Amino acid sequence: MLNGIISVCTVFVILAVGFIFTNRSLWPDNTNKVFSTTVVRIAAPSLAIVSIENRFTPEMLQAAVWNLLIIAATIFLMHGIGILLARLMRLPHKKKAVFITTFTFNNTMFIGLPINRIVFGHDGLPYLFTFYLVTIVMFWSLGAYTLAKAADTGERANAGGRAFSWKKVFSPGLIGCLIGCALAAFGLHLPTILETSLEYLGDICVPLSLLVIGSNLAKTFSRGLQRITADQIVIMFGKFVLHPLIIWGAFSLLGHLGLVAVSGLPLKVFILTAALPCHAQTAILSEYYDLEGEYASNLVSLSTLISLVTIPIYASILL
Repeated sequence: MLNGIISVCTVFVILAVGFIFTNRSLWPDNTNKVFSTTVVRIAAPSLAIVSIENRFTPEMLQAAVWNLLIIAATIFLMHGIGILLARLMRLPHKKKAVFITTFTFNNTMFIGLPINRIVFGHDGLPYLFTFYLVTIVMFWSLGAYTLAKAADTGERANAGGRAFSWKKVFSPGLIGCLIGCALAAFGLHLPTILETSLEYLGDICVPLSLLVIGSNLAKTFSRGLQRITADQIVIMFGKFVLHPLIIWGAFSLLGHLGLVAVSGLPLKVFILTAALPCHAQTAILSEYYDLEGEYASNLVSLSTLISLVTIPIYASILL
């Protein structure tokens, strides 16, 4: 359990680097833009390809179909609830998009991988990657489109807010996911030189993301500390209470109906993974689209801080 807490603390160490460099003006003003563009267009797609290709087999993909569909349904439900809550709170348009996306998606990989491996061992990793596959595909489609649409004010004005662009949906991250799934489904592997290059590029995804978040936090603190708002409390409730309950309820109900037989270790992994902090890439995309980047970074950092308490609690209950 101590190692799990250390894994979360690692996030704050890297955040602190971005915070200090921005606070002391140790890097150029456009650094955030450069980092966020690198993550969105290069690092995240590379990470998606090698992660899915190396961790899924054709048999795993076939066996996980029902689990994939149920997890996807719970994420769609969270997205719908997020839209409803954002409207009820009458959030500004750009802030609403960030609220919905952070409410919906969890940090499945960077925090989820070490935490699940420590709590459940290697036996739990295939179920974690099942959740991860759904999350990364839906984030780079539904999540990226939600943010991109909110940023495109001209198109929204011309089309009454209903404009649709396939270019937005097929973002670089989603294309990386689709390539990884195709390789895994057919049992193919990239040439060693190409795969090694993608691994190196994917390795920069997490640190660059966290540096941008830390930089945005420095900008926020420079204007003075702000109290936790009602919308932030709602998001934390969704992260650490609502989504895990929905996962448990969905699999339990379908199990009683005889439609699926997911219990024991798989269900525990799904519940713990649903109780993870906000997806770190939300802050990167928000910065990339000029959509409340500091607000998104605050949500990621606040939820990660709270997870230092909630993850040990959930691990104790599930074990």
